[in-house]
Amino acid sequence: MLTATARLNHKNQITLPRKVCHALGVKSGDELLLIFRDGEIHLRLHPVSFAQALRGLHKNMWADTDIEQWLIDERRSWMKRRNADSLPPHVP
Repeated sequence: MLTATARLNHKNQITLPRKVCHALGVKSGDELLLIFRDGEIHLRLHPVSFAQALRGLHKNMWADTDIEQWLIDERRSWMKRRNADSLPPHVP
């Protein structure tokens, strides 16, 4: 884990310490993404495409699941909550 400090200037800007830039692999002009969550700021490289950055994330999560059956069961649960008698006849 890398720890560093930075000071906020009068323009609300910070200068990242050289060791942080080196660890992130960033250089002057690179775009960064700041995520504020639970009172903390997380700094990441700004992805060119969020879809590209998220592709494959949790791919093993559904490995042992029949997605079609899961979707049918999920939709049935919605219908049961709305009205037990409203289940359309075409849903297996």
